[in-house]
Amino acid sequence: MLKESTVLCFYFVLITCFFKEASTILFSSNSLEIEIPQGKLRGSYSWLENQNKFLGIPYASVRERYEAPGPPPTWSGTFDANRSVKCKQYFSALRTPVGQEDCLVLNIFTPTSVNTPLPVIVFIHGGGFYWGYNTKLIYNPRYIVQENVIVVTINYRLGAFGFLCLGLKEAPGNAGLKDQVAALKWIQNNIAFFGGDPNSVTLVGESVGAASANYLLLNNEAKGLFHKLILQSGTVMMPQGFIYNPLESASKVASGLGYNTSDPTELLHIFKNSTADDIVRASDFDQRNDVFAPYLFKPCAEAESSDKPLLTKEPMELLKNISLTIPVIIGYNDREGIYWATQYDFFRTLEKVRENFDHIIPNYLQFGQRSDKESFTNDIFAMYFRNSTATDGLIDYFTDSLISYPSVYTSEAFIKASNRSLYNYYFKFDSTRNLNKFLTRLPLAAGACHGDELFYLFDPVIYTLLPSLPKDKRMINTMTKLWASFAKTGIPSGVDPAWQTSGEQLNFLEIDTTLKMISLPNKERIRFWRETFEKYGRR
Repeated sequence: MLKESTVLCFYFVLITCFFKEASTILFSSNSLEIEIPQGKLRGSYSWLENQNKFLGIPYASVRERYEAPGPPPTWSGTFDANRSVKCKQYFSALRTPVGQEDCLVLNIFTPTSVNTPLPVIVFIHGGGFYWGYNTKLIYNPRYIVQENVIVVTINYRLGAFGFLCLGLKEAPGNAGLKDQVAALKWIQNNIAFFGGDPNSVTLVGESVGAASANYLLLNNEAKGLFHKLILQSGTVMMPQGFIYNPLESASKVASGLGYNTSDPTELLHIFKNSTADDIVRASDFDQRNDVFAPYLFKPCAEAESSDKPLLTKEPMELLKNISLTIPVIIGYNDREGIYWATQYDFFRTLEKVRENFDHIIPNYLQFGQRSDKESFTNDIFAMYFRNSTATDGLIDYFTDSLISYPSVYTSEAFIKASNRSLYNYYFKFDSTRNLNKFLTRLPLAAGACHGDELFYLFDPVIYTLLPSLPKDKRMINTMTKLWASFAKTGIPSGVDPAWQTSGEQLNFLEIDTTLKMISLPNKERIRFWRETFEKYGRR
């Protein structure tokens, strides 16, 4: 868990952010009105940020818990598009459920002057499928909007509400992914009213948001709804991105609600008739002794007999049968694992790591015998802990097992499937905007933690209160130019050296104080995971 001082610091950040957002709306904005088929809506112009913003626009409706979304609502009068909405989730800092079930809204940010239809970037947030939302407090795209693109950030249902998978028509699974498809369809039908080009949409996701975007790439239901793809620190192969035993998770939460059953029909009755707050509370399990405890509800393989199933195959099967028709960027950060390695109480010593190792084995591996798991554990300790402390070894282990190997696996599957352009990156930049790392127990550790690259694309409100270093501004300029140029042309450009595509061998743009092209980072560690997957990987 995070240190108490870090949590208190984060409380201060959140409180400061909320007051800052309120003052921005009250004192720095002029209203803007647009009419769309649903009705009139009023957004605002911020002269401080030099962008137009329309917040909380409904793109669909929640008709029934756990089912696909319904059509968007209409309204009379003028809809106030100046307020954010969050989906139902547990806010650990205050130890209480927050948000609402009917939360399917999106935010739109545009340049102040739009003369021709502009490329559109659609961003899907991460958060393990159990927390997060499209808040402007974190995902303020004001820098990238200045590159003359439109940015849309979306909400989708989380936890049980988005990913309860019982194999029944009333709870087939993947409602959250279906929300994302509905958002993309809304954008196709409406973005032109805001000056956007529906024929030039780039889908961007981070962490499980990237896994989501990857699923949509592999799904016919989303075909034609976007034209370029960026996957930041996540793909369908990441352990947080898929669940193989959804009834087990549902039963675990039902137990927290006071019931003991694994029968799908009984579970449906429990989840339908429990209050949203009770479901959220029952889903918040103690994370101190299990890294994957929060990841209870994730995308699943729906029954073929489901009504319009979105996903019916496991990730490895999906990647065997892909047809890649659009350009893609896939990348990750050099020390992703800082995010996980410093949060848990049972990782203080090597003895504790070995004692609890079953809790950190990725779910894309399976073992026929206990001796296989013991052999794998011994191999891991030889690779990662032979000459390292528990913390340093875990940082590299989590980096590779959760993010880098799944990203490499997916990249190589894409290369085999198509000659379309694939660009890989390796983000190493380490400076004052590496916010996620700042909130861990190792704020001064070298490298870029999981999610740190986000804050060179987005401008969290906390950074309006803190000075940015000149090198931070240069990195913001680099990242926004690369992402915006890719959104415009399908080729990330505007930097030196030119970003080379990957082929039989993966080529990476190393993004640091200086840029350079490199071959696959940490080859020995990735080779270890290839060999491990050959022996123990799910098929």
